[in-house]
Amino acid sequence: MVMLRGKMGLIVFDSRGNIEEKVVLKAGGDNSGVTIPHGVFHSMVILEPGTVLLEAKAGPYKPIQPHELAGWAPHEGSPDAAAYLSKLTRLFETTIQ
Repeated sequence: MVMLRGKMGLIVFDSRGNIEEKVVLKAGGDNSGVTIPHGVFHSMVILEPGTVLLEAKAGPYKPIQPHELAGWAPHEGSPDAAAYLSKLTRLFETTIQ
């Protein structure tokens, strides 16, 4: 994953949903890219409007299967999803401009 413009927060989780690492990636900064190994649960929050990033993975493309989803995270569009995103965003409060 490489930052092309802007800034984002990256969160890495263990298999139970505990946060193992959080890092700020910024285009043009000292930390502007990261490699995430296959099978590692991760999420990101955008910290600046207009942020653009490139995320690539080895092909061929295969849609995510149900058993690959994090059972501890709310499903996209569920009532709990917005609150969960807010919780993740708060991890980076001191870095949001």
